[in-house]
Amino acid sequence: MQINAILATLFAASASGAAIKSRYATGFTVTNFTASCIPHSVLCTYEFYTITDPATASPSGNPTPAKCSLMLQGPDYLPAVGWTGCAEKGAYSWAVDKFEDGLKLRVTTPQDSHGNYTGVYEITADQFVVEQHGASISQRYTGPSDFTMPLGA
Repeated sequence: MQINAILATLFAASASGAAIKSRYATGFTVTNFTASCIPHSVLCTYEFYTITDPATASPSGNPTPAKCSLMLQGPDYLPAVGWTGCAEKGAYSWAVDKFEDGLKLRVTTPQDSHGNYTGVYEITADQFVVEQHGASISQRYTGPSDFTMPLGA
């Protein structure tokens, strides 16, 4: 009888453990990512939605992704972006750094009062096109619009 009680307890503990969702992020999910410079203009735009992966690790507990966007001077090539906040959900910030022939997208959000989750996604040169528009050129991102971003430095 005691064996049955022990086995039932172990089975219940393992079954309930399967239903527990992680409170710790393993990365970020990015959707609808676009980046381009506007032909015959000096402006470039970045726009995307992001949320922690899994969404249960979101600092606000809100399962809705944050919209991140910015329009800034290029003029022809996509520029670096210093850390800036996502307008709709203030808990997320993002930046773009130039590296080699591509860009590095970073997204960060608080983990707790002592640290942040920071995801990094490298965008390689083959994911961009440079188009000629008469007297001007403009760079545009052509890679995937949806991707996962692992945690990194």
